[in-house]
Amino acid sequence: MSKTAFDPTSGPPREGAPDRRGPANAVAMFRARRDAAAAAPALRAREAGAWRPLSWAAWDTAAREIAAGLWARGVRAGDRVAVLGETSTAWAIADQAIACAGAISVPLSPAAPPAELAFVVGDAGVHALLCDPSLVARTTSLAGVTLAAALGGSDDPSAEDLVGWDELREAGRRALASDAALRDRLERARETIAPSDPLTIVYTPGTTGVPKGVVLTHGNAVFEASALGRAVAIGTADEQLLALPLSHVFARHLLWGAIEHGVVTALASPTTIGRDLVEVAPTFFACVPELLERLHDRLESGLRSGLQGVAAHAALDVGRRVSRLRERGQDVPIALQLRHRVADRLVLAPLRARLGARLRFVVSGGASLRAEVAAFFHAVGVLVLEGYGMTETAGAVCWNRPDRHRLGTVGPPLPGVDVRLAEDGEVLVRGPNVMAGYYGRPEDTRAAFVDGWLSTGDIGEMQDGFLRLTDRKRDVIKTASGKVVAPQKLEARLCAHEGIAHAIVLGEGLAHMVALVDIDEAAMMRIAARENLGCRTRAELVDHPRIRRLVQSWIEEVNAGLARHEHITSFALLPDELRAQTGELSTTGRIRRRAIAERHAALVAGLVAGAARGQARGAPTPSPA
Repeated sequence: MSKTAFDPTSGPPREGAPDRRGPANAVAMFRARRDAAAAAPALRAREAGAWRPLSWAAWDTAAREIAAGLWARGVRAGDRVAVLGETSTAWAIADQAIACAGAISVPLSPAAPPAELAFVVGDAGVHALLCDPSLVARTTSLAGVTLAAALGGSDDPSAEDLVGWDELREAGRRALASDAALRDRLERARETIAPSDPLTIVYTPGTTGVPKGVVLTHGNAVFEASALGRAVAIGTADEQLLALPLSHVFARHLLWGAIEHGVVTALASPTTIGRDLVEVAPTFFACVPELLERLHDRLESGLRSGLQGVAAHAALDVGRRVSRLRERGQDVPIALQLRHRVADRLVLAPLRARLGARLRFVVSGGASLRAEVAAFFHAVGVLVLEGYGMTETAGAVCWNRPDRHRLGTVGPPLPGVDVRLAEDGEVLVRGPNVMAGYYGRPEDTRAAFVDGWLSTGDIGEMQDGFLRLTDRKRDVIKTASGKVVAPQKLEARLCAHEGIAHAIVLGEGLAHMVALVDIDEAAMMRIAARENLGCRTRAELVDHPRIRRLVQSWIEEVNAGLARHEHITSFALLPDELRAQTGELSTTGRIRRRAIAERHAALVAGLVAGAARGQARGAPTPSPA
């Protein structure tokens, strides 16, 4: 791996950068928190119906024992250790253990196809694997892996091929008791690991090609953790609910921030987040837009029908009016204040209670949040703060603040992070959070930087210091006529409709723009029920003429606001939903345009041919396949 033109550990500190006398590495950051609050709760997880805490001292003890167990099994400083499992206490312990041993963690996504897991294991040169026993069947190829151990305890029969978690800890305890040199090595890890040493290699989803391993250093993690706390006031009185996968940087940088600032982290699952929010009552939580949209649908569907439903929606309308005034910095008239107090007591406060009694704010990241969803939560009195970041930036680059936010933007840059726009509007980033490079790919590393600035591939605009993302540079389409089309704006407008989960607009090198539509089955079923269509399966929805006419009408609405060369001239409803397992979505839920186009090449060709026939007949509207 070669260094990039921009070394995040060199040069004088920028204004707002962390104090260089602070933690030099992630191990020192963790040990400082343990020393400051050994007995205080650090993690909480739901076991046997109760949320059970793990203290900072207990987390440290477990991590040391696992680190010593790895060392006893042959893992050495610089070795790559992969972790495959859902977010859990064991995952958090393993992360600290690998760092403490001086090794490099390689998180694997549980949602990734087996072939992708095999590629990452081989590309990173993984030496050891810590794997949830229930997922071991997905590791079809472990060439080069000399140690495979369970991630956490389990009675799963498939665990017989893994060294047990308790067995690994016991081996570590014995090694610590008998090997003074090992004890000293682990204790001095906080002093011997340099900021420029790799902490983790996180593989990007590979939207446009094979996955690439992003090398993040200890210095990247420490800076990001510090910057989060300087952007948003968080501390020992806070508790976050973390239901995001720790295999992705979004969750990892939130956990780093919790360590630096003493925040308790309650580890949850996306499937139980509604229950967990009420039980934990976090002061904040972070999620991807899809999860927030599910919460929005659940809350909105809970509003009663009839006269009570009319009153509830009237209360929401009052909340929206107040929200818009506050967003603009304008005073709320006395009469509206009084109406808002009544609306809050009767409707809005009970809705907020379903998200927990202590909630201060919600962080949304990973993709763009629909404007109406953000506006709904703001009307209810829940502040949703959108942020923006990449794997290559160790997490957040920009983040709206509770005291400085603007809906529809991803906020101002974090302290110490520089953001500027290139001539074509591309967002460029520079700062101590920027990666060291792509593992084993010096040419890709060099191509990722422009005069020392990381090239993000995102197009944006700055408004009063707030970054607004408008497009994705690498997904711009050039049609057969040479016209350039940005598909995201078309897709976003289509996905704003209740019944569409994903819309994929294609047209590269083609004479016509076409769309593949992945319906939101649950939402479409509700529409079908309202219209008495009698649909009971996805296939019946996709084939129903009324559903196809409805989607066609939505496409016509989108076309009405576009230049002629941007018009979607034909579309098809996909018979099966898009999934990460088939390679059509990344593990973070983003569409893989190239993979989808290749998988449905025959269908796309038929759409283009049909559009050509329609044009010859002078058809003015998009035709469904």
